[in-house]
Amino acid sequence: MTTSLLASLDELLRSPSTVAARVRAREDLRPLVLAALLALLLGAGAFGAVLGAPRGGAQLGYAAVKLPAAMLATLCLCAPAFTAVARALGRELDFAGMVGLSLSAAARASLVLLAFAPAVWFAVDRGLGYHGSVVLAAACYGAAGFSALRVMASGLGTDARGVGVLLCCAAVLLPTGAQSAWMLRPFIGRPSQTTVPLLRHKESSFADAVYTSSRSSQGLYRAGERSE
Repeated sequence: MTTSLLASLDELLRSPSTVAARVRAREDLRPLVLAALLALLLGAGAFGAVLGAPRGGAQLGYAAVKLPAAMLATLCLCAPAFTAVARALGRELDFAGMVGLSLSAAARASLVLLAFAPAVWFAVDRGLGYHGSVVLAAACYGAAGFSALRVMASGLGTDARGVGVLLCCAAVLLPTGAQSAWMLRPFIGRPSQTTVPLLRHKESSFADAVYTSSRSSQGLYRAGERSE
């Protein structure tokens, strides 16, 4: 089992096409799933810990737990929809296969985040501020997302139908992932906070926050709205 686990980790990092082929072949996916879960927990957890490191203490621990939790919650919510989309568009991939493919994509993204963690740590240690850290983290997420996309594309195919399934899955994943992370924030922590909260108070939704922020940047506020 240990040998299979290490081999699966190597495939996740080096050969997304091999991972996709294993999923399509419907072979025993247990080593792959275990390796993907391990990679997700360690990779996303380490990156979350780096984001929380400037505040230290509880913030470091919270971020290390919440980032993998946000990714797992997103997968749990999206996998049934991914399966339905694939079947509706003619891709013969059952629920177990779609879970394996989605989890593998998330695991590869987490390994990429793990690779970025030392560079982010160095930047923060050299004095990168709060807003700079947010921008850098977003850039790392974007690069990790492209890496995950490669796994999904290998499993769904690169023909017109496969691209259609991939685009539909992305349309489900992006808002779901954004809202999951929004519900579990903060990960970095504002410097002005005197205490370290596990979660912030519920403030509408991610989409509403983007809309409100865009209006506020133009000096437009809702009635009774208080700027911070």
